[in-house]
Amino acid sequence: MDSDARKMISVKLLVLGMHNTGKTALCVRFLTKRFIGDYDHKKEITYRCLRTVDQVAVDLEVLDTACKDSSLASLECSIRWADGFLLLYSITQRLSFLEIPGLKKLIDHTKQSLVAPTVLIANKADMEIGREVTTEEGEKLAKDLRCGFKELSVAEAVVSVEAAVVQLIRFDLSFSFPIVVIIS
Repeated sequence: MDSDARKMISVKLLVLGMHNTGKTALCVRFLTKRFIGDYDHKKEITYRCLRTVDQVAVDLEVLDTACKDSSLASLECSIRWADGFLLLYSITQRLSFLEIPGLKKLIDHTKQSLVAPTVLIANKADMEIGREVTTEEGEKLAKDLRCGFKELSVAEAVVSVEAAVVQLIRFDLSFSFPIVVIIS
């Protein structure tokens, strides 16, 4: 099938996490491959781009939330909008890690599903000296929450950021294109 005949798939991702965990930095890094360290944390922004993932054309929208000022109703509205979720915490901020189960519970409740495509991202892996959350704790939480897991540094590793987002897109696409097994 040539590229003109391919169907464009729309995927909407929501990035959630506490203030200063790297949500906006992750979005900008994924879209532009650049790292910028300072952002306006008060704005909710939707980014849009076209990507090809596993030979599928994807019209990708990424909503970067401003969780600090978000009301519960606003957050639930954003969750209903999204197809998949990136949950971010900072390894240097235990409180951001402890907030994740509540966010996942809100996603599951709002989506009324236990299989909402989700990837847990432990950010700031380049700041080992200030680490407050171990890799093992992150892996265990991801397993408990039934989601993917990546530990990375948005500041240092554009390839890891890309891999985390693509992992979520692949998970989301698997719901769009169920796998059919034919036994002969």
